[in-house]
Amino acid sequence: MLAGAAFALYPVVLPSSADPARDLTIYNSAAGHHGLSVGLTWWTLGMILALGSFTLLFRMFKGKVRLEGEGY
Repeated sequence: MLAGAAFALYPVVLPSSADPARDLTIYNSAAGHHGLSVGLTWWTLGMILALGSFTLLFRMFKGKVRLEGEGY
């Protein structure tokens, strides 16, 4: 349903109820090139850090669990 609504309103992202000249379209609401490139750079760095953290934790805790000794 959401895809159908998006295709029905295609160039308009958010129609204005007051004045059709104030509609938000895909052209006037798009982010600038600099903002998109900065976002992509930070997203890439964040994903590398998250994958590195997951890999580190996975390797630290790999192996079988021993039930001997004190514990819960």
